[in-house]
Amino acid sequence: MPEADRDILVAHPHVLTPAGEKPPAPPPLGGRTWADAGLSFLAGTASGFLPALALPFLFGRVGAAVGIAVQGGLVATWWFGGLGFFLVAGTMLQIGFFVTLFVLCWEGRAQRLGREHHTRYYVEDDFDDQMLPLVRRAQDAVAAVLGSAVDAAGLLDDIANTLELPRQEWDVARTCAEVTRIDRRIRSLRDGDAGLDEMLEPQRRALARSIEGVRRRVAALEGYAERTAAADAAYREWQVMEELEDLRADVQELLARTVQDELAVAEIGHLAEKTPLTELRRTVEEARQAGLVLAAGEKEPA
Repeated sequence: MPEADRDILVAHPHVLTPAGEKPPAPPPLGGRTWADAGLSFLAGTASGFLPALALPFLFGRVGAAVGIAVQGGLVATWWFGGLGFFLVAGTMLQIGFFVTLFVLCWEGRAQRLGREHHTRYYVEDDFDDQMLPLVRRAQDAVAAVLGSAVDAAGLLDDIANTLELPRQEWDVARTCAEVTRIDRRIRSLRDGDAGLDEMLEPQRRALARSIEGVRRRVAALEGYAERTAAADAAYREWQVMEELEDLRADVQELLARTVQDELAVAEIGHLAEKTPLTELRRTVEEARQAGLVLAAGEKEPA
C-alpha cells in the first residue's frame, strides 16, 4: 500500500480489522450518525443568529472573519428591514449552516483506508501465541538491517534490501496468519468431534512443515541481521581509525607549529633587543648609574 496510507493506519490502529474477519461494511450516509445530525443542528442554530461567536469555534480564524461579516449583515437586515426580515434571514442561515456542517461530518480517512486496505495488513489477532513471536522476530531482524550504519552508507546492496527485506517480512506474516487460521479451524473441528483426530493428522503434519519453514526463514533473517551488526561494528572501528589518522595528522601539524613557535620566540627576543625602547632603557640605566656615581662623589670630603 502507499506509504502515506500506511503511516495513517499505523497512527490509527483502532480502525484496523483482522484479516481473518470480514471487512467492515461501508457506513450508511457516508459515516454520518444521528449524533452528527444533533451536533450539526445545535451548531447550526447557534451560527444562524450569533455567527460571530459560533463560527470561530468551528472554523478558527476563517470562521471568525466570516462570522463577523455575516453578523454585520444580520444587524443591517434588522436595521433596514425590521425584526421580521431579521428572523427570516437568521432561519435561512440556520438551515444553511446545519446542512453544511452535516455534510462535513463524513467517514474519516483512517476508517476508509482501514476498510479499503483490508487483507493488506495484519494485526496481532491474526496470529496465535506460536506465530506472533516469529512475526516479531522477523520484524526486528528486518528493522536491524535497514537501520544499520553500513546499509545507510550504501555498503550493502541497499536496493535489494529496500525491496527484498519488506517482501520477506510480508511473506513471513502472511504464512503465519494462514497457519494460525488453519490451526484454529482444525482446533474447532477437533473440539466438536474428538474422533476426527486421525483424519486431521495430515493437516497437522502439513502445518508443522509450514511452521518449520517459517522458522528457518526467520532464522536466516536473524543471521543476516547478526552479520550486519558485525559489519556495523567493523565499520565503526574503521571510522575510529580514520578519525585517529586525521587526529594524528592534526597533532603532527600542531607539533610543527610548536617548533615554529619556539623559533619565533627566539627571533622575537632578538628583535626586542634592537628596539628603541631597549636602547632607551639602556641609556636611562647608564644615566642613573652616572648620577649615583656623581652623588657619591659629592658626599666625599674635600
